[in-house]
Amino acid sequence: MKNKLFVSAFLILIFAVMFVSCKKKGMEKIVFDNSHPLALAPDVEWAVVIEPYAVFKETDEWGAATAGHCRKGEILQVKGKSMDANKENWYYFDGGWLSQSSVSIFNNRYKAETVSNNLVNE
Repeated sequence: MKNKLFVSAFLILIFAVMFVSCKKKGMEKIVFDNSHPLALAPDVEWAVVIEPYAVFKETDEWGAATAGHCRKGEILQVKGKSMDANKENWYYFDGGWLSQSSVSIFNNRYKAETVSNNLVNE
């Protein structure tokens, strides 16, 4: 008799735990940020400035004149690429050229935003 009572109580406990753990959760709504239509385009690259301050150059070489400035954490769309005589990659942006040592390159804007947020919050 005690054995049947123990088995019955054990089965009730197991079913109660299963019932509670299998509770259906509500549907989670995923909101997609489409403010940048090229954010996931396969042929568009994005850069995050990793230097505290970087200087845009008018051409893809260190001796070129200054075309502008940017700051650490800024996200820029890559418009062109070049390699100089020293095999260093240069990237062209709306503001001018930056060397590979000043930026990190990503294949979509969302990755770049994640890195940018981490750099700014350091």
